[in-house]
Amino acid sequence: MARFTLGSLAGKAALIGALLLGGCGLLPEQIDETAGWNAQKLYSEAKTSMTEGAYDRAIQMFEKLEARYPYGRFAQQAQIEVAYAYYKQGEQALALAAADPLHQAATQPPQSSITSIT
Repeated sequence: MARFTLGSLAGKAALIGALLLGGCGLLPEQIDETAGWNAQKLYSEAKTSMTEGAYDRAIQMFEKLEARYPYGRFAQQAQIEVAYAYYKQGEQALALAAADPLHQAATQPPQSSITSIT
């Protein structure tokens, strides 16, 4: 019969597991203020942050907008705004990286929805 004491390997593993699981409860719960926002509200708040010079917050909002509504009417504009916000922060490398997908999409030939059969 196995005995669980702190000296045994199973006892140490159980203690470590309990500490790790218990430690998760000590982390502060992060509340997302934008959880119920639609695309229009996210875009509006992000633009307000840009106007106020809060570029980090604007970038976060625009990225959430793009992630939640990737095919919405604000998604492409959010990509442009992220690149511009990085530029305004003086982060030229990040601005170029954010603008690259837009450049790639603009330089690709249009895709035909009809495939040719030979």
